[in-house]
Amino acid sequence: MTITATAPGKLVLLGEYAVLCGASALVMAIDRLCRVEIMLSDDDLCHLAVRAPEPDELSFAVGAPSGAPLVDLVIAPDSAPGPWRGSVDTAAFFEQGQKLGIGSSAAALTAWDAAWSRFAGLAATPSLRRLIELHRNFQGGKGSGLDIAASLTGGVICYALDDGGEPNVSNAALPDGVQFRVIYSGKSAATSGLVTAFDAWRDARPKEADAIISHLADWATRGHEAARDNDAPGFLAAVKAYGHALDALGGRIGAEIVTTEHKKITGHSERFDLVYKISGAGGGDVGIVWSQDPDALAAFEQAVAADYKVLDLDIYESGLVIEGHASD
Repeated sequence: MTITATAPGKLVLLGEYAVLCGASALVMAIDRLCRVEIMLSDDDLCHLAVRAPEPDELSFAVGAPSGAPLVDLVIAPDSAPGPWRGSVDTAAFFEQGQKLGIGSSAAALTAWDAAWSRFAGLAATPSLRRLIELHRNFQGGKGSGLDIAASLTGGVICYALDDGGEPNVSNAALPDGVQFRVIYSGKSAATSGLVTAFDAWRDARPKEADAIISHLADWATRGHEAARDNDAPGFLAAVKAYGHALDALGGRIGAEIVTTEHKKITGHSERFDLVYKISGAGGGDVGIVWSQDPDALAAFEQAVAADYKVLDLDIYESGLVIEGHASD
């Protein structure tokens, strides 16, 4: 029996930080996939091949931890039907050995949990709530779960947490005629430190935090509504305003959300009358440049190519895909 599963990464379009406080986020699954495979072992040991991005091979007894924390989160004691051989490949989430910040751990967890559940004869499809809880455990209790939702469902989604912390997901779409390019800043970010700074600021200055988060949430809502109404100019205006608000938020929390590299990319984008915004918590990683003018986007690409990597990314509609059955 051989089980395979793939799950996509993500880009956050709107709603960073504010989503942690109940606001809605707009998120897009992208065509960088984690691929997982599980089969019965051909000897008495279990074997796990991990590529993230460099390959590593782990061997261990049935029931023993693999040494890969994300994998071991999923595997319950005595759940394996016997010695097994598995692989987790997230190399597509790296560029020249550097992590891009496009949701590698969420995609890996989603794909591995789905494949393992089917291999071990457990629940056929992982629940969003379970996956979010597992991923928070992996991340030290932090995270909204939007990256898990994108990996599970695919496409463009609107994501929010209700007052009880339950995730709500609905389908969304980009306005007609809006095109984008994704730029890697050349610097990987440590998201946990940025979120810790954000949480500390909220605790220390609750009134100031409420006002700024409300401002972020308002622009996120305007962007969602513009996308829903197929209003391309309104969507681009909201993205631009949200990007400026994130830069201001960084100043408030004492952390560099919009880095020097991102500011330089913003300068390039403004030369061509484009909209640029970081994607995710910031501190490095990637940003997205937006326009209704394909010629301007092409000129921008040419202008930044010497200093920054333009990533070949697109929307991935499928979400989690599982193939194979335990009885095969």
